[in-house]
Amino acid sequence: MSIRIRLVVMCLVVALLPAVPLTFLVKTLVDKSFDVGLNPTVEDALQSGLSVSRGHMDDLRREFNLNVQRAADAIGDAAPDSALVAAAVAQVLSKSPGAIDGFVVDSPAAGEPPPAERADPERAALPADLAPFAADPELQRLLKNTSVVDPGAHERTGYSFFETADRSAQLAVWTPADARALSRRIRGGVPRQGPHDDTAVLFYKETNPEFLDHAARLLEGRQKFAELRLVRQSLARSFFYPFVIIYAACLLLALGLALFMAERLAEPIRRLAQGANVVAGGDWRYRLNIKAGGETGRLVRAFNDMVSRLDSQRRRLVDVEKMAAWRDVARHLAHEIKNPLLPIRLTVEEMKDQYRGDDPRYREILDESARVVGDEVSNLQKLVKEFSSFAKMPALTPQTAALGPLITDVAKLYPRVAARVELSAAVPEFSFDPDQIRRVLVNLFENAVSVTPEGRTCEVRVKLERDGGDAVMTFTDNGPGVPPEHLDKI
Repeated sequence: MSIRIRLVVMCLVVALLPAVPLTFLVKTLVDKSFDVGLNPTVEDALQSGLSVSRGHMDDLRREFNLNVQRAADAIGDAAPDSALVAAAVAQVLSKSPGAIDGFVVDSPAAGEPPPAERADPERAALPADLAPFAADPELQRLLKNTSVVDPGAHERTGYSFFETADRSAQLAVWTPADARALSRRIRGGVPRQGPHDDTAVLFYKETNPEFLDHAARLLEGRQKFAELRLVRQSLARSFFYPFVIIYAACLLLALGLALFMAERLAEPIRRLAQGANVVAGGDWRYRLNIKAGGETGRLVRAFNDMVSRLDSQRRRLVDVEKMAAWRDVARHLAHEIKNPLLPIRLTVEEMKDQYRGDDPRYREILDESARVVGDEVSNLQKLVKEFSSFAKMPALTPQTAALGPLITDVAKLYPRVAARVELSAAVPEFSFDPDQIRRVLVNLFENAVSVTPEGRTCEVRVKLERDGGDAVMTFTDNGPGVPPEHLDKI
């Protein structure tokens, strides 16, 4: 499984792990939130409030009906005019304050048709008993934003009770003629007829607006409670499903981000693995060219540094192997050459010493030949000595010294070289073999001089600086440099 797929699977698992407990938690919270609002105690309280409101309205109706009857009884059989009705109402209010808020007396003038025969749209829209009062300002005020509701069908009596649709007022119409007719039916006999038999009295009682407002809120709350109970499951789903949708969207977004991050993380690692294979195949010049930060960037830089160090160590190892091979060849060659040199020298000298002849020319040739052979044998011995020295690496004798003055001293040995020596004060004294380093510097100067074309000044720049725990010496000349094909042989 690739790194990218592993990262995506890991992100998916991490994103899905909290899904189950979080879903359960959200569902529980939604249910509990509905339980708080749909508590049976709340329902009982609302129902009790409505019952109390209805009971209070029923009490108000009964009290109003009773007080209207008391007012009518106080009027008696007398012709009801405004003064008489006012006195009767005042009598009732003295015993029951606030029982009746007001009244209206309707007494048709002589020659005016009965209420049922009066052509008036406002009258036609009202019940027959209220029609005579249609134009009265008080009734219009009471019915301004509502209508009249007949409490129910009942046998026609001397009293007609009504209620506004919004329960803001209760109305009662008392017609003396109807009352006398009822009395005649009950007691028998013929009631007295008078000029005011068609007179009607409207009594009204307004309900406390604050009570109506509270009652309306109770009713609205009870209706909302019932609606919530009916749609509880659908409402719970309406809260829960958006959570699921949002969580799914966030999950998809997280997966997309995970794919993007996985690709960014996997690409450098994939190229790093390819680079390791390339280096393992023998290409020690391969370097990763990846711009990355954080841990990935440090990993890329560590890989490049590692390959550079491995390449340097490989070169050193090759050099050591070559040097060891050359030393072995030099040792064998020195041994093979050294063995016959002494017999050759002795043989030639013996031949010269054993000659007893008188021929001066031959003696001259013999002496010259002995000299030439001796010189060549001496050269061969020097060569053997050089080979022996090469076969045996000189022993190091390190000692604590300063490298800067040594560089300056060697540069003074070459006055014809334009040498520029740059020494850093950060390089302290340390342990090294001055003789060996001197040989290195002399060889570098000699090489610079030897490759400088005739007629051109040799320029050399030697720089000594500190790099961490190392002393770094950089030697630069203005020569042609080393051909690229010879760089791996140095």
